Amino acid sequence: HEGSDITFKKNNSENLTKVYNGFISDSLDKEKNEFKHDFIVFLHSDVLVDLEKLCDHIEKCAEKYDVMGLCGCDKISVSESPLNWFTGSNKFRTSRWGCVCHGDDNSLISFYSKDRPDITDHAVSCIDGLCIIISKKAVEKGLRFDERLAFDCYDTQISFDAIMNFGLEVGCLVEPELRHFSVGKSIISEKFLDSELIVREKFGLGIPKGSRIEQYLAKKAAEELKNEEAEKERT
Repeated sequence: HEGSDITFKKNNSENLTKVYNGFISDSLDKEKNEFKHDFIVFLHSDVLVDLEKLCDHIEKCAEKYDVMGLCGCDKISVSESPLNWFTGSNKFRTSRWGCVCHGDDNSLISFYSKDRPDITDHAVSCIDGLCIIISKKAVEKGLRFDERLAFDCYDTQISFDAIMNFGLEVGCLVEPELRHFSVGKSIISEKFLDSELIVREKFGLGIPKGSRIEQYLAKKAAEELKNEEAEKERT
């Protein structure tokens, strides 16, 4: 796309949040607080999308949204755990937007808004991290990724920060050609819950009663107590 720069970071092992903030910082004139791009697009390496079409779509929606994704929900319950846009909208499935073909799942197509096929963009409250698009306005207002997060929950954090702390508009662009070659299985891991805890503390969301994260914290507390007792016995 004319005027666009593409950078690929190979075999990354740094926190994704640090990498993303680094790209933002590299394109920001700190003295003038001016960002040299209209938008910056963060795309996972296992994602395929028609970039030309996506750039056109971004430009068409430039006046509507300050942050955009390709999957998301306009209604979310923070009482769900593990928490992201998908699990948080379990009770509100008609609030989901986007279309993605899962390349590692026999090419299963999830067209979340298939009952609204003519609507190709919509305001949302949380987006998926496979593609995050951040505008010049959002960058210059100070929106950044929380670098305590490594590879999980940064999409929920950036969505909530944009809306709750920066007064920005978040939207989902529906791109039917989107393909993703993983299904985000890290959400079932305990390390995901460590990241979720950071997000919950950051936004004052609390720990839902009877949730998986409450059980995880109880397990950690029991292990710590056991280790303390074992240490006392040794001394």
